[in-house]
Order: sequence, then C-alpha cells, then structure tokens
Amino acid sequence: MEWELILPEREVPKGWDRAQFLDAVKEQLIKDFEWDAERVAAASISLLQLLEDHISWNLERNATTLFTSFYKLDLGEQLVRNILQDGNREGAPKRLAEKSLQRAALKVWTRWNYQST
Repeated sequence: MEWELILPEREVPKGWDRAQFLDAVKEQLIKDFEWDAERVAAASISLLQLLEDHISWNLERNATTLFTSFYKLDLGEQLVRNILQDGNREGAPKRLAEKSLQRAALKVWTRWNYQST
C-alpha cells in the first residue's frame, strides 16, 4: 500500500514502523465497518480494493449500514455527499474507499501520536 495515498505529508509516529501502523489501520477499518477479521486476513485483494468493493456493493443494497460505518469512521457527511453528488457515480466507491482509508489512518496516527507524548 502506498504510504502517500493514506497519509500524505505525515510520518509514522516515533517508535512505530509502517507495518505496525498499517496493521492498526486495518484493525480500525475492521472495527468501523464491522468486518470479520478472519475474512479480511484471508482476502487476496488489497485493503483499498476490499473497501471499494464493500462500498460499491453497499451503495446498491444497504446504504444505511454503509453510512453508519462512515459515521463511526468520522468521515464527514458533507464529504460523502459531495463525492456522491459530483456526477461521477461510477468513481464514487473508489474515492470513498480512498477517503475511508485516509480517515482510518489519521485516526490511528492521531491516537499513536498522543500515546507517545
């Protein structure tokens, strides 16, 4: 996973490495999207692709659950609305997946930075 995609202009908090950080981001997404951790671990696709597929499927079938996950992730209602209403409906799941990944990473980064101070 490209570091620049998930946390541009930020470094891993001191005392942590990128692998640990990415594992914590995955755990955050599992928690906020209420995924089965074993299924995520067994997935043969990237975390970003897993997010994109999950978002795409739920936009068509169960948007309420998806928006609950966005709320838990603190993605921001206006951001989600803007992405969904920008006229590029086909690209919306990918953009929402990227933003979800970035938000999960920022939550972990913030928590780790406050733990290390």
